[in-house]
Amino acid sequence: MSEKLKEFIDIPQQFIRDGNQFLTRCTKPSQKEFVQISKAVAIGFAVMGFIGYFVKLIHIPMYVSY
Repeated sequence: MSEKLKEFIDIPQQFIRDGNQFLTRCTKPSQKEFVQISKAVAIGFAVMGFIGYFVKLIHIPMYVSY
């Protein structure tokens, strides 16, 4: 029984250790990196928006003809 209890207690401790290790490895991006990432995300949003617009544009006449 004590082995299961030790395993039950060890899981959250391991999670906290892994989380702290992850946070210490993380670094704040420079302004150049941030702008580059922001541009990539904006382009992705625009591309997905245009794809959605054209798909909707194609499907509207299909529903109107019925």
